[in-house]
Amino acid sequence: MGTTGEFESIWGLIRSGGFVMYPLLACSVAAWAVILERLWSYRKLGNELRAFHLEALNTLLSGNQEALKSLCRRQADLPTARLLALALERLSAKDARLRARWLEALERRRQQINQELRRNLWILGTIGSAAPFIGLFGTVVGILRSFQDMARSGSGGFSVVAAGISESLVATAAGIVVAVVAVMAFNAFQTRWSSLVLTIRLQTEELAEILSETPDGA
Repeated sequence: MGTTGEFESIWGLIRSGGFVMYPLLACSVAAWAVILERLWSYRKLGNELRAFHLEALNTLLSGNQEALKSLCRRQADLPTARLLALALERLSAKDARLRARWLEALERRRQQINQELRRNLWILGTIGSAAPFIGLFGTVVGILRSFQDMARSGSGGFSVVAAGISESLVATAAGIVVAVVAVMAFNAFQTRWSSLVLTIRLQTEELAEILSETPDGA
């Protein structure tokens, strides 16, 4: 079958599932958009974290504070760069209270960054929970349609209820497929998020240890 025929078959299948297929289609598009965005973001972040940490360690151990600040500015979007920049800012503050509590400030900012890294994951969780119920709603609508067809025709038989049964089965299957994809992606990204959070924590603690043993924070 050609590409046009395949497209028409898919579109025909979607239409046969009734109106609930449209919100399910929207959920599927949203889920795949989040999946692709998080895949790219997490993979890019993991590579950049490793590269920055090595460069930051070498610069910090060399005692070049200006080079370290410049490195943080160049990588301003990177979590560890933002944390290191905060630590340097606190350690060079004129107020002794700010200098004394720099580790606490670092931990607060790290917790905030951890939450930022979960951006959009709630969409996958919501779709994974809601899609089966949307499909179930389509199932109920399809069954009701079958009974209405039987009432109008005044007789039973498969030919009378076939359209309604088909609509209910397609809606149910679509809801399950969308939910399974969203839930699997959500769990996978939760695992990846936990790994990135641990990496950021370990890298931050290592940099903080060196900073705390360096006079004047550099």
